[in-house]
Amino acid sequence: MTLLLYDAIRSPNCERVHIALHEKGLSYQRVTLNLGAKEQKRSEFLRLNPFGRVPVLIDSDLVLFESCIINEYLDAKYPDPPLSPNDPALVARGRLLIDYALNFLHEYYWPLRGEMRKPEAERDLMIIERNRLAILDRLEYLETALSEQPYFLQTFGLADIGLWPRLSRIEEYGALEGQRVPRLEQWMRRMGLRQSVKSVLNPAG
Repeated sequence: MTLLLYDAIRSPNCERVHIALHEKGLSYQRVTLNLGAKEQKRSEFLRLNPFGRVPVLIDSDLVLFESCIINEYLDAKYPDPPLSPNDPALVARGRLLIDYALNFLHEYYWPLRGEMRKPEAERDLMIIERNRLAILDRLEYLETALSEQPYFLQTFGLADIGLWPRLSRIEEYGALEGQRVPRLEQWMRRMGLRQSVKSVLNPAG
């Protein structure tokens, strides 16, 4: 049975799963929901995911939600190529890095995102600058964690996939300055060269 993925356009959470599926070379069918029309809150979708969020992956009788959980499942069931290290300590380290990026940047990321999604003339520049600087301060932890490695756990894997959608938005919103976090800037460029990431950036390409 072909994998079935419920997703949405420009959803960071869905992008994580798309990248993992592409890296694994797995075929899948897409059901793209219109989040603006609240299709994810309809009763038939809530039976799949009671949180009312995308993505949702269906593999035969198994229904999974939450992007990082989906990706861990895909890596375990379809282990070639592997996206997780064999060392349990490194696996745990990767999970911590993702948790840090999603939760510890949360209080500054969302106000910045809210302002940047407004028409330029309506943006509060003080809110933007304050949150950009706070995010930069907290990105220094990831800058140190990356060190001189090409990827967060040395070789490309789930940690990079988990981090990329959030950090790509931070870069898009102007809060990823190369002078403060040059290693992260290099990592972003390296990620942008991967075909799986290109497939997300240019879905029609």
